[in-house]
Formats: sequence, structure tokens, C-alpha cells
Amino acid sequence: MQPVVTDSYSRLRRHLRYVVAVFAPFLLPVVAVGQTLKATAPTPTAPAHGTTLATRTPALTVQNAEGLYVNAWFVYRFEVYDAGRGTLVASGISEQLTGASSFQVATQLDYATTYWWRARAQLDGANGPWSPTFSFVTPDPAPPPPSATNPLSFTDISAASGIAPSALGGHGVMFGDATGNNRPDLYITMNLSDPQADLFFVNNGSSTFTEAGLARGVSDFDVGSHGAAFADLDNDGDFDLVNGATGEEGAANNIFRNDGQGFFTDVTPAAMAGRTEPTRGMVTFDMDRDGDLDIFGVSGWLGSDDPGGERNELYRNDGGLQFTAITSGPTYTATAGQGVTDTDYDGDGDIDLIASNRTGRLVILRNDGGAFTLVTAAEIGIDRDAASGTTMADIDSDGDQDMLLVDLDTNEERVGYLFRNNGGGSFSRLREFNSIEGFMGGFADLDNDQDLDLVFAGDDVSYLNDGAGTFTQGPAIPVTGIDDPRAIAFADTDQDGDLDFAIGAKLSSNWLVRNNVGGANWLKVNLISPQGQRGAYGSKVTIYEDGVIGSPTIGTRESRSNNGYLGQDDPTLHFGLGQVAAVTVTVTFLDGTISTITGVTANQTITVDGRTVGTSGFSHRPHNARR
Repeated sequence: MQPVVTDSYSRLRRHLRYVVAVFAPFLLPVVAVGQTLKATAPTPTAPAHGTTLATRTPALTVQNAEGLYVNAWFVYRFEVYDAGRGTLVASGISEQLTGASSFQVATQLDYATTYWWRARAQLDGANGPWSPTFSFVTPDPAPPPPSATNPLSFTDISAASGIAPSALGGHGVMFGDATGNNRPDLYITMNLSDPQADLFFVNNGSSTFTEAGLARGVSDFDVGSHGAAFADLDNDGDFDLVNGATGEEGAANNIFRNDGQGFFTDVTPAAMAGRTEPTRGMVTFDMDRDGDLDIFGVSGWLGSDDPGGERNELYRNDGGLQFTAITSGPTYTATAGQGVTDTDYDGDGDIDLIASNRTGRLVILRNDGGAFTLVTAAEIGIDRDAASGTTMADIDSDGDQDMLLVDLDTNEERVGYLFRNNGGGSFSRLREFNSIEGFMGGFADLDNDQDLDLVFAGDDVSYLNDGAGTFTQGPAIPVTGIDDPRAIAFADTDQDGDLDFAIGAKLSSNWLVRNNVGGANWLKVNLISPQGQRGAYGSKVTIYEDGVIGSPTIGTRESRSNNGYLGQDDPTLHFGLGQVAAVTVTVTFLDGTISTITGVTANQTITVDGRTVGTSGFSHRPHNARR
């Protein structure tokens, strides 16, 4: 028979509990006074301060507190806070153990997020002092498996393409085929000296550009610019240009009419010529769904802290390049500052506006049949702000627009916040991106694998999407020497079927990066609205594997004029198809017209013309991939 081993520690613990129970009336005055526990603070030991963890459910450990006058057996309250929001996300009580006590976080915390935690001793309703606050960072999501058939890499072609060297002052980057040769041209707004010309780069093909702003009539040599947009304002099938003047002394914004071959004439209407507030973001969008594009401009850069009398600019398109200024309502008075995005965030068919606010809350202007309502961010689940840019994209291929905000943290460092659209325009936060560069992020299917990846303007890393909206670091981006990057925009500048990108930089030359990916299929879609508007802004395009209409989709794109902070992607919409060889394309135009085309083969550019729906449905121009 085995001898019985007496657990002296267990006997001691039972004895202490008995002593406390019997003599509590005598001991409590020397253990606690009122609700204050006479004890030291526990000392956090694990995880160490600033540790990046390998788990999202950590165990938190402290060295036990000690009573100041008598020993006692405490319990410990642990609290975990989201460091960015300052909100409590997990808490609990743990029994004291010998020497050290622990608390297991049971809830899965967010990926790649900084958390604070602390603990304190408690006894019979009395609280001891809090421990020092420690922090930890949760891990990044696991990377997707590498694909041997889709090697992704990038090359800096800024100088080789003719984009650099350039004058300092780059801000906005806008792509669009202004010259009518099916190649995306590039407009870069400039603002550093006063006066200063903007830059217009004509795409020559073979990844080379020629700066021709003065010769083409859009150098806009005035007080400097931020916002701009290529837009078919007169529904004649070519991209005109809207340009926002910024300078401290003020100047009017401008409209330049395109002759169809990339030569422009200033046709600024009287309603616009009389306004001289410094403009930041600008969008063109069909606010009343009457078939032509209206114009909205953000006045000022601070938002809430701008002068009280400062007002935004909103112009209704009356046709024939004539506009009426709207000088009342929330779009006119909203305290926006910096970038603005035109998007149908709530999926109701109207184009809404989401604008940044450098010194206040995110500005959300919901459009209901042409009437706007200022919606608080909290109403739709947004618990972060955007100091500079808001970008919308369908990151999980569920048909609605998810949201990326770029804000400033307490140290004035840029941070990105990603939100998932839950449907109907309510959102939940997915994750944050720390230590980023630039005033915005942009989404594009960089590796042509059927989902949208992410690049922050001027950042030296890409983020690849696993298809469900989870992002992990991808290949490096060559941006050595870039200084104060601002905006980013995407286009297939060399027409090889993948998306390249330009970056506007204030204190260095502007940047152009070539995408070298190969081995996967793609499709590009040009749109013409039923009213003849090139780009058909506000339309939605969904791609399915051919013959499989319904979930799951390959992808959805929303045609729009601007993203984030002063970025316009090429209005020719791009889809990566992976290894899919043929697809069905469904276009829903803003007026409700729907065009469905089946049997569309990969690796070409098609044009869906809303004027011919019900007849030929679409026309296309085949375009083979170079690789």
C-alpha cells in the first residue's frame, strides 16, 4: 500500500481560509479601509511590455500583490483595452495562485492590433491599486500559400517612364484615357509653391509618358491644386477635367472641356468662377440620377477647425456644361477637410459621399433620391476617424463596399483602419495597419487571383488578400527616396493585363511602379452609360464564372471618380480571373438599366454600352496579354 502524501501547501491554504473566516471582523480594519485595499499593486510579468504575440488569446500573468500589514489571499481583476480606441475589450477575475496569478483571455482579439492590459488585487469589495499598464501586439494573419504560377514583383519605372524627375509638390494622381487612344494618361496635381503648374502626362505606350500640360491646356498655372477628376461632364464620350484650386489667397476651381483627342479648353461656368475657397478633394457623381455628372468639392483642410464661414462646393449639372451652385443643406455645410469618395456605401442605388475630417469626426453624407442626410459614423458602426482618406472596395466579393480609413494616431503617425460592410451600410471593424506611409490606401487585384489587394501610398510593402478580406504582407515595393507621399491610383499603364500604380509625393519626385506579375487571366471593362457618359460613374459591374450567375462571384467593382485622398483609378475597370477562361459580366447602370453578357473570354478589354442594351448588348475590342 502506497503511503499518503500530505500536501502541506493545501493544508496551509485551508488553514488561512479558516483564519480569515473566523477572525475577519478583527482583520478587515488592517486589510481594507472603506473600498481601498491595503495592498501593493501586482507586477505584470508576461507577456513582457511591447511583445508581439503568436496568439490572439494570450494568458496574462502578474506577480502577486502583498498586504501592507498582514498577508491575505486575494483575487485579481484583469482588464484588456484596445489601445487605439481606448475601449475595454476583455476582463475577468482570477483566483490567486502561489507567487503569481494568471488570467486567460477567452475572446479572439483582432489581428495586428495593439492592446493594453493591467490588473489589481481585490478582497471583499475593496480594490487595491492598479498594476503598471503593459502592452502587447497580436499577430498578423497567416500568409496565404505562395503561388508558383503567379510570381508578383514590382519595378520603379518613375525615371524610365518620364514621370520623374519632377518638380516638388505632388498631391493627387488621376488616371484616365484623355487622348482617346485606349491608353490611360496621368494627371498629377501640384501644390507647394505659388503659383505652380499641374502635370499632365500623355501615355505614349511601352511604359513611357510625355508631360504636355501646357500644350494640352490643363497646366492650370495658378495657386496650386489638390483635387481633380477626369469625367465626361457633357456625355459626349470623352473625359473632361475638373480641377480644384487650393492656394492660401484663393482661386476658382476649373472645368476643362476635352475635344476628344486630349486637347482642353477652359469652360469654367460663372457659378464656379465666383468661388475662391481653398479646395481639397473633388468628385464628380450623378447625385440625382438624371444621367449627367454633378460636382462636389471639399473646402478647407482642417474640417471641424476650419473657419466657421467656410462652405463646401456643390454644383448640379444642368446639361451643356452649365451648372447651378447648391448653397444649402448638409453637403454645403458639412465640416469636411481633405479627401472625399463617391460611393454607394448602403447599396440603395444612390451615390453617397464620404469625406475626411482632419480635426473631427468622419463626414458621411447619405443620398436618398438626391436629398442628403448627415449620418454620424457611430450610426453605421464606424468607431474610427479619417484625417486624410477613405477608400471603398469590395474586399470579400460579397457585392457591397467595404471601407478603409487613414487617420493619425496620438503620435501623429499614419494608421489604417479596415471595416467590413455587413450589408445595408452597417460596418464592423476588421483590423488596423500601423506604421504606414501616405494619406490613403488603394485596392487593386495585383496578382490577378480574383481578389483585391492593398497598397498604402508610398509604403514599401504590399498587402495580399486571401479572398475573404484577410490581408498579409506581400512583396516589397521599390520606393526608396520617396518623400511625403500623398495619394495612389492604379491603371494598366503598359496594357499587359496587370495593374501598375502612380504615387503623388510632395517633397520628392512623383512615382510610377510597374507590376511584373504573370501567369493568370484578366479582364478589363469599359463602360458607357445609357445617356452616353463615358465611365458611367455610379455603375456596378459583377463578374461570374461563365454560366454561374449568383454566389460566389469573382468580383464586383463600383465605377467612381475618386478614392481616398485625391486618387482616381483608371475608369477602365480591371478584374483578375485567376485560371478562369470565360466569364459572365453583369453591369447595373445608375438608372437601373442592366446588361448581362455571357461567354466573355479572358485577357481582353470589352466595352459595355448602355445605349445598346437589348440589341447587341456590348461591343469589345480584343486585347491579348503580353505575357
